[in-house]
Amino acid sequence: MEKIGIVILFIALCFGSCKSVVNQPNALSTTVNPIDEPIITEIIEIDSVWAANGVRFDLKTIGNQQFIVYYDRNRMMTVASRSLDSKVWTKKTLPNQLIWDSHNSVKLGIDEMGYIHVSGNQHVDPLAYFRSTKPYDVSSVVEVNRMIGEDEESVTYPNFFNDKSGSLLFSYRSGTCGNGNILINRYNPQEGKWERYLDKPLFEGIEEDDDRAAYHHWVKDSNGNFHFAWMWRWTPMVETSHFICYATTPDLKNWRNAKGKIVSLPFRPNDADVMVDNTPSKGGLHNSRYKLFLTDNDEPIIGYIKYDDVGNTQLYLAMFQAGRWISKKISDWDFRWKFIDGGAFMTIGGKFRFTGISSDGLLVIDWETEKEESGQYVIDLETFDHSNKIANIKKPYPDSLNEKISPNPEMNVRLTYDKGGNGEDDAQYVLKWEAEHGGFRQHAPEVIPEGPLSPLYILKIN
Repeated sequence: MEKIGIVILFIALCFGSCKSVVNQPNALSTTVNPIDEPIITEIIEIDSVWAANGVRFDLKTIGNQQFIVYYDRNRMMTVASRSLDSKVWTKKTLPNQLIWDSHNSVKLGIDEMGYIHVSGNQHVDPLAYFRSTKPYDVSSVVEVNRMIGEDEESVTYPNFFNDKSGSLLFSYRSGTCGNGNILINRYNPQEGKWERYLDKPLFEGIEEDDDRAAYHHWVKDSNGNFHFAWMWRWTPMVETSHFICYATTPDLKNWRNAKGKIVSLPFRPNDADVMVDNTPSKGGLHNSRYKLFLTDNDEPIIGYIKYDDVGNTQLYLAMFQAGRWISKKISDWDFRWKFIDGGAFMTIGGKFRFTGISSDGLLVIDWETEKEESGQYVIDLETFDHSNKIANIKKPYPDSLNEKISPNPEMNVRLTYDKGGNGEDDAQYVLKWEAEHGGFRQHAPEVIPEGPLSPLYILKIN
């Protein structure tokens, strides 16, 4: 416990520090209104977690109740809950041990009647699924391992989420990388069973032997509509990523492109109506290095990394203006991100984060590169040009959230943001821990190490 106490003190000190900005062309620092600066008001230790292979955990707050799923120090899937006025967690260890694979995150969902649903630890594996027998009671979570009973033998990327009506949905890839479909189920809590929500997959290749797969992100707008962006990939090698696309839907059944034109499922790689950027395979795109962001008017902006005309890696922004997608190079980096071993152990290349938008239409982007350069871009959303104005933005989270917990250079900060929104106390909550990369299943050592371990914290932000 003495070591944990030192780590907590270390975090508290780190949370008061600021990251330096390297002077680069077009790298402009911003001023944030101190009234809007969020602060971390409480740090609660939850558990000690195994950290030799980096996977994601999940968090959801509903009213005064908070629920999480994670893998403990013994790699066992664990579901836990607490009331917001308590630091004591009720935990249940589930009969599922983490496989060495950085794909194998664990996900949590809660339906309209309060039943808890958990799935994870799958990368082209049979469905692992658990459900509570009592509402909001983690102690009653039991193993089920079946939803529909079809297309559940080769599951990857499980995800629970809720639609406008509050119905619990579950999406996953059935099949292998480059030969799989994204399927969506809906839970009927009155009947206690799942049903197939869509009669078609979201994405599909052009021909029967077209093995392309789509990797997608989505965000909800102020009206609860879904905005989807996706990138296609030919093979398990990430350098075969190509084509960025976009569409929006209120219910995952009725879709429109950015023009408002009706488009239909399944989406295919040659759908010109949803194309944002037609960069081909080996053009520098990476299926995990693009982001979808909405303006205050719910207008989509897509940021992504690709090669420029001379072969260097750059940050691009795409926005729908005057009836078409406009894409513009934002960075002026002087390196080429090299794709190695299918992408498992690559350098960081170029990373970026949408920080916020000021009231006068200035978009702030934090960035860093493998050359240990970092800074901020301030972009005028009317012109997509760099601006020398000061951007006063409301930051949703403090910068210190990304500060390291430990001095171990092999460990990386992991964050999980609350899927339930603000709790009853109107605060925001974030899970924080650290983990090594670890790689995929084929990179597993013959003997799985017992460590390193990392403390797992819940952070309260006001």
